[in-house]
Amino acid sequence: MSNNNKYVLEVKDLTKSFGDNHVIKGISLHLGKGESYVIIGGSGSGKSVLLKCILGIISPTSGQVILHGTNMVGLPPKEREKLMIKCGILFQSGALFDSLTVLENITFGLIYGYGWSKKDAKEVAIEKLHDVNLKDEVLNKYPSELSGGMQKRVALARAIATSPDIIFFDEPTTGLDPITSGIINELIVKCTHEIGISALSITHDINSLKHISDRVGLLFGGKLIWEGTNQNLWTSDNPYVQQFITGSLDGPFTT
Repeated sequence: MSNNNKYVLEVKDLTKSFGDNHVIKGISLHLGKGESYVIIGGSGSGKSVLLKCILGIISPTSGQVILHGTNMVGLPPKEREKLMIKCGILFQSGALFDSLTVLENITFGLIYGYGWSKKDAKEVAIEKLHDVNLKDEVLNKYPSELSGGMQKRVALARAIATSPDIIFFDEPTTGLDPITSGIINELIVKCTHEIGISALSITHDINSLKHISDRVGLLFGGKLIWEGTNQNLWTSDNPYVQQFITGSLDGPFTT
C-alpha cells in the first residue's frame, strides 16, 4: 500500500485454494475513503470466499489484505481485532443475536468492544435506529418479532453504531421485497455519500448494484475479469458484463 494511505483497504494478489480447488486466483483491488465498491458475479464465482478472506474468517493461501496501511494476513488474533474494530459488517442473514433485544444487539459492540456505559450506548442505539428509519418502540423487541426487512435494518444500525470507517455488505438485499430492498439501498448510499463510510459489497442484485456502487468488479472463475465505474458498467461491450447485466442465457457465462 502507498505510504500516503490513499486507500482505506487494499487487496494485493490474493489467492485461496482448498486442496486442488483454486477458488481465488490472484485478486487485487482497492477501496478509497467514502467510496462504494461492489463485487458482482454468478453463483460459485468466489464472491463469498473472497469476502471471508478479506474479513479474516478464513485465511488466504497467499497475498495481502491491507487495512489502513497494515497487512492483516498472518496477524495474531488480538492485533487483527484492534484493526477490525473500526469495521462494520452486515451479513446476508443479518446475524442478529436471537436471545438479545434490538437494543442489546445494537449496543453489543459499544459496550463489550469499546467499554461504553449502557446509558451512553442506548443513546447511540436510538440515534442509529432513527438513521435506518425505525422507531424507538422496537428497542425491546426480539429479532423473531420483526420482519426480515426490519431485522436487516437493525443489523445495519448495529453495523454503524461504532462509527466504522468501512462497512462490508454481504448480499444486503437478498430475500427482501423490492420496497425494502430500495430502503436498504438508500441507507447504504447515505452511509457512503453522506456519512463518508467506505463500503465493500458483494451482490448479484442488479437493481442494488445500480444504486449503491461507485466502482464495480466482476468476478468470474476466481478472477476479477472486469473493473470500472458504475457509469462504465452499463455501456461496456465486455461480453461477460453484457450477459450479467442483461441476464441473457447466451454468453460466456453459459458456454
